[in-house]
Amino acid sequence: MLKWVALQIAEQLPSHERCAHVKGHGGGRQSVVQVWNALQSSGYAFVYRTDIRGYYRNIRKEQVLSLVKAHIPDQVCVKLIEQYLYYSVEDAGEFHTPVFGICRGCALSPLIGASLLYPVDCHFGTLDGSFYARYMDDFLVLTHKRWHLRRAIKRLHGYFDQGGFETHPDKTQLGRAAKGFDWLGVWFTPDGVSIAPRALANRLAKREALFARGCAQGLTKAAIEERMQLYDARWNLWAEGLIKGVPAASSASARA
Repeated sequence: MLKWVALQIAEQLPSHERCAHVKGHGGGRQSVVQVWNALQSSGYAFVYRTDIRGYYRNIRKEQVLSLVKAHIPDQVCVKLIEQYLYYSVEDAGEFHTPVFGICRGCALSPLIGASLLYPVDCHFGTLDGSFYARYMDDFLVLTHKRWHLRRAIKRLHGYFDQGGFETHPDKTQLGRAAKGFDWLGVWFTPDGVSIAPRALANRLAKREALFARGCAQGLTKAAIEERMQLYDARWNLWAEGLIKGVPAASSASARA
């Protein structure tokens, strides 16, 4: 039912072209290409990359409901979304409705996540002297001047404060773009792109988890190795596809 609702309202909720995760906006691959082209054509010197700590779980339900009522005339869809918002959860035999947050594993959530930050996208998407990109709760700002970046950061944090959000300190990067920065698992430098160290570390952690799970399940060494090889094949396809559109990149740089 919620998938049906998502299909009905997909064109009604506002979403900005700079929000790459929305269907039809190019996705992560296109965002990587746009960032690379911006660096090559405009020579941005400074970068600020951050994300919202616990974005989904800190969304204010009443804010989402106001957004939905303002843009969706179909009252059936509005009522279903209201039920989706004010869900009940069970914890140790006790049922309650969380004060904040929306479900993550739902077709509606990416649409809500994109629309809720639409004013942020509108402001930074038209800001002179800078480049802006967003993928769900990940934000990237490139500027020529340091004071432009400081002004942009102050404004971005102002939007976060209004929405009750805060940045994730472990996923925030600020400084000169020439030193390299991570965007969507890709490491950008003046010489080209490669898979970011964070993505490589996550891959290693996932392989270790697969090995440990296979041992706990009593699988043979051959079965565990086959499972890990399948994961490696999928990961390499993801990595190669992510940097495929960047002229300076090659498929060899994607492999670990």
